[in-house]
Amino acid sequence: MVKYIIAIIAAILFQKSFVWLISISQYNITPDIPLIIIIFIGLNRGRLEATIFGFFAGLLMDILSGTFLGLSTLIYSLVGFISGYFKSDGDKYLKKYYFALIVFILVLIGNIIYFFIYFQSYSLFFTEVLLKYVFPNSTYTAIISLIYVVFPKKKESSVVY
Repeated sequence: MVKYIIAIIAAILFQKSFVWLISISQYNITPDIPLIIIIFIGLNRGRLEATIFGFFAGLLMDILSGTFLGLSTLIYSLVGFISGYFKSDGDKYLKKYYFALIVFILVLIGNIIYFFIYFQSYSLFFTEVLLKYVFPNSTYTAIISLIYVVFPKKKESSVVY
């Protein structure tokens, strides 16, 4: 539990401080690192914990960004809740590229809701928002989530005392 809190706080600090270093294009396409952690929690711990972590992570993101208070809270909680449905015994969805696929689908859903609400007052068409913001952000986040797949996992120690 403590490791998830530390991971989320570190991801939020990275997101708000350094993610601009890896942004792409004039539309500021950036990966959503805290959302990857929320999805990971949902796959490991289930709906309730992922929703709670998503709520507090989203609230902290909203407070730090100072824009639309509650929008990230809603999205992070919703994505955390949905990711809990993929929880299974073992690491079925955390192996290979299932994790990146789940991240892409859930971030896509979250980004559609987020950008639809956020850009509602602008005169942009829905397809324009999809092509300029939603798909690039979702794809970039899924690509960054592949880091989890590429790095080797810790092996369980078989030392008997």
